[in-house]
Amino acid sequence: MIVWFKGISGVGKSTLGYHFYKIKKKKIKNLVHVDGDIFRKLFKNDLGYNLKDRNKNAARICAFVKFLQSQKINVIVTANLTSKKYQNLSKKIFDNYISVFIESKLSNLKTRDKKKIYKSKKNIVGLNIKYDRPKNSDLYIRNDTTKKKFLKNIELIEDLIKKKKIVFD
Repeated sequence: MIVWFKGISGVGKSTLGYHFYKIKKKKIKNLVHVDGDIFRKLFKNDLGYNLKDRNKNAARICAFVKFLQSQKINVIVTANLTSKKYQNLSKKIFDNYISVFIESKLSNLKTRDKKKIYKSKKNIVGLNIKYDRPKNSDLYIRNDTTKKKFLKNIELIEDLIKKKKIVFD
């Protein structure tokens, strides 16, 4: 099974995805969490943040996650797929796949900008890099609330998994 958390920087992908991972890891031993920022570091941050490099990174992550799934490893991914091409590819190539799209008001993202991304002047998805808002996600979540309330969205993910009758390998 693949659960992929998508959304622009600072929206809460890693926060919600890692929380979900910690809950599931207690019961599912063959589960890994692939975070977009950590994944980039594995490649020594050899790519920039322009659209071309973001797409190259998306191709890498998709290939890696597909490899993990072929080894019967369940994966929780917290990485944005900026381009429609990779959003659609992720829907096609994975079995037992759920896409979770998280949105927030830009003003909230700027306020909780721990990585200082929104203080930068270039290569910011949603500002000066066009963001293809996913239209085919399985679940849409708003994150304009407290962290405690936001994390309760795990229940929606669990309900979706049951509804779709998706099982972890």
